[in-house]
Amino acid sequence: MNVREPDWAYVAWSLVKVLAVTAALYLAFSAADRVLWVFVDDDERMSLVYGTAARVANPDKRLPYGYGDAGWLLKTTYTLQGEPRRAGPSEGWREYEIVPSLFGTVRAPSLDGPSGSLGGAVSSVVPDTVVDSGDVRQTIDGLPQTLKAVAVVEFAQPMTSERLVAFNRRHKLCGGADVSYIYAPYYYDDSSSETALNAVVWNRDMTEAYIREDFAYQCETEPEAALAGFRKWVGRLDEGDDLSAFMLDYAWLSGAAKEGLVYGLVVDRWKLADLRKLLDDSEVGTVRLADVAFDLGEDE
Repeated sequence: MNVREPDWAYVAWSLVKVLAVTAALYLAFSAADRVLWVFVDDDERMSLVYGTAARVANPDKRLPYGYGDAGWLLKTTYTLQGEPRRAGPSEGWREYEIVPSLFGTVRAPSLDGPSGSLGGAVSSVVPDTVVDSGDVRQTIDGLPQTLKAVAVVEFAQPMTSERLVAFNRRHKLCGGADVSYIYAPYYYDDSSSETALNAVVWNRDMTEAYIREDFAYQCETEPEAALAGFRKWVGRLDEGDDLSAFMLDYAWLSGAAKEGLVYGLVVDRWKLADLRKLLDDSEVGTVRLADVAFDLGEDE
């Protein structure tokens, strides 16, 4: 009895086709899952994750408005509207596009991190370093004290929320839209191949109004509510969210939320006189001025 040898080439080709079909089905189901994620839950999810991450990573910009646009089947965008954070009059609004793909990657080429003088001031915050504030004292003292400024207040040591509340009460300060909290400084290690990470800067208005948690803000005690809001946002992220376009990642944000320390403040349009008072507090390391201007809309 003759036993016929199997056609191994045919068997191999059949196996290749089975694997190809399996891979195609896997990709199709993955794409369908992404379609549901992007188009069914588009506005809220994109605003929650990417719109907020862009604001966290770009404190040099005021980005109050955002909207989603599903476009056509294989493309969606989330657009933020804003302006550079300057002390003077508005320089005009522009749009910043965030474009997620069906496979979870994100492109946001103009929102990868802060730039300009404020970006440099934020990136210069380094914990546990001694900073000579003599030059900034001299600079502020030589300017009209009614000028408005955008600046970074760097603390001598990172503060807990409790210490920051006491600091606010001591100086009669309130939090609000013009105060943001630096929960993690800029990170870069030139001896490592790891990607640099942006500073984590949080403000109570980072999230869109329709997903913002209802925390009670009570002037000096706002640091406690701000930290609670930041932790709430981080708790709603997924480890798979691609935040690399903003030079952030899940572990970096989670660590900052867990630690809960404030390394400094980004203050928007404060009077120089108010900033100068803080320099005499031992808990303030220095003040880094990013921009100053006369407030032409206010009678002095």
